Amino acid sequence: MLEIDQRYLQPPYYYLDNTHCAPAALDWNNRPPPRNEADAANDENDGRRRDYSGPIEVGRFHDHVQRLHADGDIGFSREYDSIQNDPTNEGNSSENSQHPDNKPKNRYLNIIAYDHSRVQLLPMPGQKISTYINANYIDGFLVSKAYIGTQGPLPSTFDCFWRMIWEQRVTIIVMITNLVERGRRKCDMYWPKEGSELYGFIQVKLVKEDVMATYTVRTLVIRHTRVKRAKDISMAEKTVYQYHYTNWPDHGTPDHPLPVISFVKKSSLANPPDSGPIVVHCSAGVGRTGTYIVIDAMLRQIKARGEVNVFGFLKHIRAQRNFLVQTEEQYIFIHDALLEAIDAGETDIPREQFARYVEVLQNPDSRSEDERAWKVLDEQFQQVIKFKPRDFNLVSANKPVNQKKNRCAVLVPIESARVHLTPRPGEDGSDYVNASWLPGFHSLREFIITQHPIAKEEFWKMCWDHTCQLVVMLSIIDGEEFEKFWPEADEVIKTDVFTCVQANVNKSTPFITREFLLKSLQDDFEIRTKFVQSLNWPHQGVASIKNMYDLPNYVTSLQKENQGPVCIVDRFGGTEAATFCALVTLKRHLAYEQKVDIYMYAKLYHNKRPGLWLSVDDYMKLHLCVQTVSSEPEKYLEEVPPDLYTLANGVSKTRTTSNCSGKSSNYSDPQPGYSRSPDGYSASVAVTIEQDGERPSTSKDVGFSAGSLHDSKNDLERVPPEGMESEGAVL
Repeated sequence: MLEIDQRYLQPPYYYLDNTHCAPAALDWNNRPPPRNEADAANDENDGRRRDYSGPIEVGRFHDHVQRLHADGDIGFSREYDSIQNDPTNEGNSSENSQHPDNKPKNRYLNIIAYDHSRVQLLPMPGQKISTYINANYIDGFLVSKAYIGTQGPLPSTFDCFWRMIWEQRVTIIVMITNLVERGRRKCDMYWPKEGSELYGFIQVKLVKEDVMATYTVRTLVIRHTRVKRAKDISMAEKTVYQYHYTNWPDHGTPDHPLPVISFVKKSSLANPPDSGPIVVHCSAGVGRTGTYIVIDAMLRQIKARGEVNVFGFLKHIRAQRNFLVQTEEQYIFIHDALLEAIDAGETDIPREQFARYVEVLQNPDSRSEDERAWKVLDEQFQQVIKFKPRDFNLVSANKPVNQKKNRCAVLVPIESARVHLTPRPGEDGSDYVNASWLPGFHSLREFIITQHPIAKEEFWKMCWDHTCQLVVMLSIIDGEEFEKFWPEADEVIKTDVFTCVQANVNKSTPFITREFLLKSLQDDFEIRTKFVQSLNWPHQGVASIKNMYDLPNYVTSLQKENQGPVCIVDRFGGTEAATFCALVTLKRHLAYEQKVDIYMYAKLYHNKRPGLWLSVDDYMKLHLCVQTVSSEPEKYLEEVPPDLYTLANGVSKTRTTSNCSGKSSNYSDPQPGYSRSPDGYSASVAVTIEQDGERPSTSKDVGFSAGSLHDSKNDLERVPPEGMESEGAVL
């Protein structure tokens, strides 16, 4: 009788037969009956009930959040304490995590995986390899096991991590921690820096790395080395995308929820319907991991049912992995992020829909039912300029010693975004310059926008301190208030650290270009800075919206990789400079994603330097400019190298503007990322700028007093009057 080796009768262990996420019940979304009639009345009035679960309609969510914020966030404290003290999870066992063989695989002693929901690795025939990994299945909205929450892999668990990715048919990995934070190791690098690495039986190859300002997307191809000659290539290898959020602060929560919302939406939507769960990890896999999962699930609930139930959902998933959403600060951040998403509506618009989107902004009555998520223009703009700085935001700008350094009282840097100079010992205010950092598509500090310098030494000191190798000047020289601030011919600007001389000048190009040499007095270090002077762009010399791209494209051709921030100068560090930065960023966004989110960048820019946008016309012009790019992608977007992200520009009609003296001026305007591979960098950049339509008064639009503004002698330019601690580690 023929004997068959039993090994050949065993099922394959390379992947799970079924990883599709099944429908899940909504038990957690039901409001429990009140204890008595008095409690029923209190449910809507003071929020002091013992159980806070139950859905809240989107239309009532704003008032709900405001109630929780009242009296020093006491409502949030009550809700979060109720979740923390819930006794229902105390009986959940974690014997596998506590097993002596598995304890070394846990990054933190107190962060374990519940047995009933833990991910079990498949046993490997003929080998005694552990099936344990510190990871749990977590439900999503209406979907069971939509996510896997896990810790940041340890070197000893790299093999297990990639086995899990393969077996669970994972396509999307979400990483919400940096490898090192505050000097502590938070996660180990479980992917190859370049080329390929073998982790157990799984070979991982880094194909591409796309670097954005707040996150990085890595394209990885994984292959199971035990699968040979597979007829279906997907049986042998698959592509995995790692979405790595890099801008969560070392302690606390992000400054603003918009970039986080954008990241959550993009990473979640990238998961194909036939793929396995989204794997989410931070350091311990509970704090930021839980924050991501709750935000994603609630965004889905908002879209599907027009309601939110943060309390009920978090209470539900905490039964699947311990400590999810680890601090009250994170719990508050979730609510603020969801409120921001509700107030903004849908603002990340696909290129093919952008023309219709602009049409709806101009004529909101034409919105169809499917377009109700597009908020009307005025409503969007009020949200964009909602942030009003308080005294503590403007400490440096309002110091008496610094006030004389500001050309315009309302265009000053807030403390968290101001550009610092190296201070001179014993000299108060020597670290101050009226300049602000603005994010771009690739970097949080991609641009410096500043006013026309009052003291030229301060300007060149800023370029020296921050290695600015490209300056774009949009203001004009009038010989009186706005004077030349660079050396010419044999002139030398000398400081106690460096000298600045003009190396060459070229007036044969459409824009005057100069090159300056900044040379150290202590050693042979030097910086070569290119200086592009545009004569009052975009208010003069722009025949049509097509010509708006002349300056940005020219600046793009001058850019090199790793050359520091681009410094944009206009008269007051205001709308012209901000629009230039916004349009560069938006074009890159559009080229990379075939989508564009004007609302997000406009709001982030305002929050960095309040007063940039004077009226709704400024905001609308950004849309009109981007529309010209989105309507002809083959012409405008293919100018960028394939691995570079690029952006759009805009202009306006005849407009009335307010300057710092409160005067009005009329003039006519035309109507309207880089991707990094393991082998190197792609380096060109596009830049562009803005215009306007008719302008209401400055004080009406921005909420500032025009009387506080400095007098202007030239009317051609417009002026505006995580604390996640576990065993001492941030999670």
